[in-house]
Amino acid sequence: MLRFRPPEKTNVIDIYEEHAASWWNFDNPIFAPLHAMLPARAAYLDRQGIDVAGKVVVDVGAGGGYVAGLLAERGARVVAIDVSRGALAAGRKHHEALSDRLAWSEASALQLPIADNSADVVVATDVLVHLPLERGGARAGIAEVARVLKPGGTFWFSTVSDSWLARFVLITLGEDLLGFVHKGTHEPTTFINTAQMRAICTEVGLTLKVGEGVGPVGLGRDDGRWALRMGRLPSSAVMWQGHATKTA
Repeated sequence: MLRFRPPEKTNVIDIYEEHAASWWNFDNPIFAPLHAMLPARAAYLDRQGIDVAGKVVVDVGAGGGYVAGLLAERGARVVAIDVSRGALAAGRKHHEALSDRLAWSEASALQLPIADNSADVVVATDVLVHLPLERGGARAGIAEVARVLKPGGTFWFSTVSDSWLARFVLITLGEDLLGFVHKGTHEPTTFINTAQMRAICTEVGLTLKVGEGVGPVGLGRDDGRWALRMGRLPSSAVMWQGHATKTA
């Protein structure tokens, strides 16, 4: 992989705690792209017929609650889990009106404080690539997902593909040359393509159902400023989302 100005450290997640007060400030370049993904997330649920109303949902790596809030607004009872106390505080404050359906828990994705076979849906958006390899990485995280899911439950996720194109776009261009991704955010050995995800899911008792590309599809105005519009893409070579089900 071609790198310019390699960072001292990769897979940096400290920035989400350090900038926690800006989770809902979309002038901040760290959070604006993450929030811009929300319409594409909602569209995926609708397209795949994933109904969360009345369901117990665990949002792993929830951060400031972009997806957790979406799910609670759709009638789910959500437990939002993250290692960043500041991010959780930002989410709790922003979603105060949803407090009857949205709980917050400071915990690791690799040791979920959730009972076996108790969740209808588990969500992991943009978190699998940040699970530490020395503790088992994505495979260990997905095994935890399988543990807490009820038989027949749904695992909905988004991640970065293990491909030369993803490494070029997100690291060479994004981090090193153009700077639209925070330096050191990604560790390419944590990226997961559809074949790898299918194999991991099979190992832990899940069945991958759908995998589709997601990313920028254009520009639009949002609160008076230009912002990327995100949506479904024909290729899953860079970023992709999908879902799996637990074997009944």
